[in-house]
Amino acid sequence: MDNILAIASYGAQRVKHPQTQKMISAHKMGYSSAASAVLLALYGDKARDVSSKQASYHYIQVDGDVVVRHGYILLKVSSDLLRQAETITRRSHRAAVFLWRDGKWRELPTSRQPEYTEPLSRSGPDFNPSNLRLVDAASGEKDAAVEGIIVEKSQRDPHEKAWFWIMGDTYPHRELLKRWGCRWSKKRRCWYYIGWALPSAVEQLVQEHRIADIAESPDSEASADDDPCTVEEAASILGVTVRPEAAISAEPPRLYALNTVVYARHDLESPDGKPVPTGTRGIITRLYNRNARHGWSYDVQFDGFGEGWYFERELTDLEPIPGIRIIPGTVVPPGAEQPPTDADIKRSLIETGQQPEALPTAAEATHSNDTEPSPANAGETANVAASIRVLKPHSQPSNGAEPDAVQTAIQQVKAAPMTRTAPVQLSNGKKSLIPILHQPVGELTGSISGNVWCYGYAVHEGITIYINLGGPRMAVEAIRARLAKGEIVNCVPWDAPAVELTAGEGNTGMYTAFLQNIPEAKFTSLILLHEQVIQPNYGGKSTTFILRVSDEQATLQLKQHVTELVKVPVFDEWADYLYHAGQTAMLVRKTRCAGGLDVLAVDLDVDAWTRLLTGGLEQSIIALPVNS
Repeated sequence: MDNILAIASYGAQRVKHPQTQKMISAHKMGYSSAASAVLLALYGDKARDVSSKQASYHYIQVDGDVVVRHGYILLKVSSDLLRQAETITRRSHRAAVFLWRDGKWRELPTSRQPEYTEPLSRSGPDFNPSNLRLVDAASGEKDAAVEGIIVEKSQRDPHEKAWFWIMGDTYPHRELLKRWGCRWSKKRRCWYYIGWALPSAVEQLVQEHRIADIAESPDSEASADDDPCTVEEAASILGVTVRPEAAISAEPPRLYALNTVVYARHDLESPDGKPVPTGTRGIITRLYNRNARHGWSYDVQFDGFGEGWYFERELTDLEPIPGIRIIPGTVVPPGAEQPPTDADIKRSLIETGQQPEALPTAAEATHSNDTEPSPANAGETANVAASIRVLKPHSQPSNGAEPDAVQTAIQQVKAAPMTRTAPVQLSNGKKSLIPILHQPVGELTGSISGNVWCYGYAVHEGITIYINLGGPRMAVEAIRARLAKGEIVNCVPWDAPAVELTAGEGNTGMYTAFLQNIPEAKFTSLILLHEQVIQPNYGGKSTTFILRVSDEQATLQLKQHVTELVKVPVFDEWADYLYHAGQTAMLVRKTRCAGGLDVLAVDLDVDAWTRLLTGGLEQSIIALPVNS
């Protein structure tokens, strides 16, 4: 049985070889522990000590593959090699070598501790290595690529969102992972997702590939005879009714809504056979249910070509570039038959009665559910509610269940009077600028100290979202470079412990810089904003942020985020309700920040914000405006 060892190191560094005097890459190891001796013994001839006589650390050069995770070199070793490592660590007062056993890390025996011991907090590794590709110490080669898809979850605090690391054969599914808010980590070479749980589509993808791996594994010869009985037989014996398992929905979100302006992605064909050129402008007039094979579809009124039924893949919301024409086609071998076009597929679906069911428009839904007669005079003032159907928001708990955060927020906002905020004043047709208070909170230090001062920062779930700094230009650029590379910068206050500021492990180039240089004063001012502030992701359940200088400004900005997120109208009169209810439901909350600026985290959860809106309408906290 293979054992997994983690050997503590301080990372790889460039050092000068003591014999050849050439610069080489070597792993920096502690001088007072057995880590370097164990590494040399396990790698054998493939490792050598290249430390100089004056060095305060051991520097070990290794030929071949090396897997490093959080500063620990990971190896798979046999029982014989494990006993050899134990012999070495028993001669030292500190091992700095750990064994993964029974789901926990244990430090190898030492001269002080003759048995395996669990490491104290932050004195050993804290990750699960079971799903990683490791190096076999006997062969010196890395394991073969992981088949299927594996998810590893890491969560430091149960009150914070978790990090889901998605590893394995993910390349064929990269578009699905992107669409559902997953991101690629260059350092770990895998996808990750931050949230309370994985999106249903990603969860189903993982489950399907796990099932496929089990079915294709030669060691698992599953058959019906291996089971003691079937589910139906068990239900009959026990006298119970087994409900069918609910299918997991993997439907991607719909890209377009009613009355959305779209353009022909490439040359299309109208229902009457007329060619629709690339970039022709149209408006979506009807939505259809999703077809499992061909996806979402719409009725589109193209200018000059009438209305027709089109697949989502035939449309785009990007304005066309004049003079460009795109003709769809497929490369096939010589003599082979051309596959059917999208127009042929749609005609076939209509002829065979397989066209998806069309969704009723708001006017049709209102007409079918309206029991009251319409006004006799069409010129009279009509309420917008006459053409809008409000869906059930489940603002009240049912069957005695405890209310969730959204239901509680709706009830609390209804019970307590809301504070109305004044609109942001405009000057000369432009938004007035609001200054940010510069309040020093500490000195910023990286590998060196350059008299760079921090005037404010915001940290959310361990990731620095906003940082305001200033000082000599070269020192400011050095701090900016460290943050851009995903490294840690320390903010050292005068009367408190240092605060670590980083973009997160493996996250490089995540910031947009706003730089102002004052050469006369030899001073450079720099503000860095995370890409989640600059480029909010409205396509998945992600997080964005609001730089709050006043409640009025924050209310207006939140209303804009919600408008972009949900697929229902959002009116200016609802902004105060969204701001107060969002804070009560913990969809809007304050980050850990210092300085003269507050930063609010906003959960872009389309379902929760839609329920807040429909619940506010149902409880008469907000109302639809009146058209005159």
